[in-house]
Amino acid sequence: MTLRIVICCSNNLFAEGLENLLAKEPGIAIIGVFHGKDLLSELNEARGLRPDILLLDSNVDLNILLSLPDDFFALGHVKILMIGDRSIRYIINKNLQNLISKGIVGILPPSADSDLLRKALKAILKGELWLDRSTLMKLMACMKQASPNIRLAQREKEIISHICQGYKNKEIAQKLQISEQTVKSHCNRIYKKLGVSDRLQLALYSHKIMPEENNVGR
Repeated sequence: MTLRIVICCSNNLFAEGLENLLAKEPGIAIIGVFHGKDLLSELNEARGLRPDILLLDSNVDLNILLSLPDDFFALGHVKILMIGDRSIRYIINKNLQNLISKGIVGILPPSADSDLLRKALKAILKGELWLDRSTLMKLMACMKQASPNIRLAQREKEIISHICQGYKNKEIAQKLQISEQTVKSHCNRIYKKLGVSDRLQLALYSHKIMPEENNVGR
């Protein structure tokens, strides 16, 4: 399976560097490169290309991204990986919750190298998050509590807790001493029960339904 990537950066040289770096990788096709001159039209064009992943530089005009409807990328199932720079702290503190709703499933810190980029791409393609624990905790702290009448079994709560800590299904299975297939079955039931479709949405929603568990150990 070829991973289809669109690059959208505010800096032309940075965009070309990413393109040259990823073009050498087997199984990756760069299907579009944009330089942030007219972000709104470029995002429209990028959506039309239906990439698997959109690499977005955090220096682009985030106000334009924030103004987009939440389902802007939904039809194409586009996942956004943001490449951070010195402004990443501002993004986390002020805008992350809104940006997540636009399709961002990962943020690379300014210290990231090419190996970390490859790992992040593989992870989010599998439906995993690429947010460090500190960032995820800040995001969850921003969520307003709700009062949904949803009942979760103790095992389901345990699995949600492990997912929020960044553990994969295999690791959760080992910790709970159950099979990986059993973990997957639990996850499918949890997703259906909560009306979410991936681990990111689950992590965000868990703050509403399990505020006490999410505060343990902090």
